Amino acid sequence: MNIYKKHRDFIIYTIYGFLASVINVIMFNVLHNHWHINLLLANTGAWLIANVFSFIVNKKLVFHTNYQSWSTFFKESSLFLSQRLLSLILDNIIMWLGISFLHWNNLIIKMVDQIIVGLVNYLSTQAIFLQENSPMVQRIQQHVHKNK
Repeated sequence: MNIYKKHRDFIIYTIYGFLASVINVIMFNVLHNHWHINLLLANTGAWLIANVFSFIVNKKLVFHTNYQSWSTFFKESSLFLSQRLLSLILDNIIMWLGISFLHWNNLIIKMVDQIIVGLVNYLSTQAIFLQENSPMVQRIQQHVHKNK
């Protein structure tokens, strides 16, 4: 039980991150393999859907932060998605290299890609929602209060 308490955020994040990855893989499969949408467009669409899900579950169920105001919600969601843009770039590069360059199976590449991107996402998400550890959120809040 002590191990669970020590690593609770990572364990819970991993469970919901796995669900977000499943959503990502399923959406990519539908968009690219069934609807024949371009690789990078399908990957980006799957990323967007999975990240909306991820934002909601991370905020409420993993890091237990509340919606204090619409302003806070928009700041956090903007920060969350902008942080995730870096992982989208990584995601698209891995997918392009694996499928277009190496000619590997797109679903196998997508699953490997989700493991790599998931680890990158955990670190950036933790920095956003655990505000005491987040200089970015503190700087934004200082900037907002200064401009009032």
